[in-house]
Amino acid sequence: MAANGRFAPPGRCQLLLLSGLLFAVICDIDRVRGASVYRSPNLDDARHWRRQAETYLKQVLSYDENRRMMPSSAKNVIIFVGDGMGVASLSTGRIFKGQRAGRSGEEEQLSFDTFPNTGLSKTYNTDRQVPDSAGTATAMFSGVKTRYGVVGVDYTITETNLEAAKVSSFMEWAQAEGKRTGVVTTTRITHATPAACYAHTINRNYECGAKVPVNLKTRLKDIARQLVEDAPGRHMNVLLGGGRNCFGAPVPTHLKSEHRFQGAMEKTCLRNDGRNLVDEWRRLKNGTRAEYAWKTSDLRAVDLDRVDHLLGLFADDHMSYDTVRNRAEDGEPSLSEMTAAAIRVLRRPDSAGFVLMVEGGRIDHAHHQNHAHLALAEVVELDRAVETALKMVDLDDTLVLVTADHSHAMTFNGYPDRGNDILGFGNRPNATPYETITYANGPGFLQHRWNDTLLSAESAPPDWGTWVKVGQLNRSEITYRHLAAFPLGDETHGGEDVAVFAAGPGASLVRGTFEQSYIAYVMSFAGCMGPAKRLNVACDGDFRAEGTKTSAASRSAEDQVRTTISIALVTLYATVGRFGARL
Repeated sequence: MAANGRFAPPGRCQLLLLSGLLFAVICDIDRVRGASVYRSPNLDDARHWRRQAETYLKQVLSYDENRRMMPSSAKNVIIFVGDGMGVASLSTGRIFKGQRAGRSGEEEQLSFDTFPNTGLSKTYNTDRQVPDSAGTATAMFSGVKTRYGVVGVDYTITETNLEAAKVSSFMEWAQAEGKRTGVVTTTRITHATPAACYAHTINRNYECGAKVPVNLKTRLKDIARQLVEDAPGRHMNVLLGGGRNCFGAPVPTHLKSEHRFQGAMEKTCLRNDGRNLVDEWRRLKNGTRAEYAWKTSDLRAVDLDRVDHLLGLFADDHMSYDTVRNRAEDGEPSLSEMTAAAIRVLRRPDSAGFVLMVEGGRIDHAHHQNHAHLALAEVVELDRAVETALKMVDLDDTLVLVTADHSHAMTFNGYPDRGNDILGFGNRPNATPYETITYANGPGFLQHRWNDTLLSAESAPPDWGTWVKVGQLNRSEITYRHLAAFPLGDETHGGEDVAVFAAGPGASLVRGTFEQSYIAYVMSFAGCMGPAKRLNVACDGDFRAEGTKTSAASRSAEDQVRTTISIALVTLYATVGRFGARL
């Protein structure tokens, strides 16, 4: 107490002590009061989720507008996944895109904002309210929700029942119909989301043999081996991304970014069995037109319209963030360039069509480290990839979906003026500054916390407590982190629903709020492949043949009508001309 009888403001040591005690109390709160856990009312096995997806599909098909539509099918299917691209990332990414072009940003449109159909996807795993990418990708690509951390299997998976727990993916469905298939990502090609297209494993981290426990090595292949040796991976026509280390094919001399990023997502997997799976892939493809690329110039040298199989691994680990990506010939291609290359390899006039998954995977990694500026740049690059694809395909025969696997603990807050820098401050003028984009948790907590080496007592007035004044940080650094309210080494995902955008045949099926596993059934129904094919009459061969005749007849009738109208207009103009001459 001060001499005047009033309480003095607490000193720095007291503030730190109090905040430490509060942190301990929060961490221990579950043990103090206990946490209620409500069990799922469903069995949650593969059969349940398949039945649920089919039921919702039939419900949507029963709506009047769908019943009145002519049955249709998609020759091609492309699904874009913005990993961690929740609604807040979409809104801020849209503004970021506009502001980079010199506009205010709020009025901007992403290339998929104008898609005719949108819906919301519920992302939880069978055992977690807030999911991970392995479980969500398995749901999206197989139609079966599953546990946190597992890939291509249902929730019953154990170390001894892998075969029984396997679920097939939309890539397998497509290949069974003779369609060409491909995967493009900015992460390691063996990372959770791409892996769910072709792999089956109890642990998403088993990307290379070094991570597989000794007791499982004889029963479980690592993800990279599954891609090269097993279907559907070994049959894929395009595989583009990062992850050379997982294949035993690193290129240590390849240009590295000067920036070093931290977090769990930066940990790689180094093969220790002496195998080079890239060389093995080449041998398996002997006798076919197959190419391997490890830098941008390699990719640009490939005859994309003739090659049958293309493997591109452009980084030893994940590919670089687009903001710091080496754009030279010996660097890494952009996501949009890889997307264009993949479509050129996949589209063949004499084929049954193609299925392609494109992932903007580093949106997620940037959010995990509270690098909001890097995350928004990755959203813009995914948008550019979608725009590239739309210029190359015909929406009359191609279903295009854009969605996210989950959200992040990021907020878009404050009361900033229209046109305010989206990476700037959300406060009103003359008020204490705070950032428009903040995180509920993550490593940004520590970057914004003061200590004796950062600030003196004079520069940390009482109203800021133990926080660094945001204006005193170098916010232009590539490794700058936005403020996080709770300290974690990696920021967490968010559990809210994510948006799904759809255009092309089957887009009308995307409506309402649905389980994430339903997305696989949309692709199955529209693409005439997999479990929902039987529900689409347009998938019947006779219907297609009749539809082709009807379409041709309709075009012929339309041509006749146009010709009749043209003749009538010419006659009318001539009559009017003669009448005018008499006047």
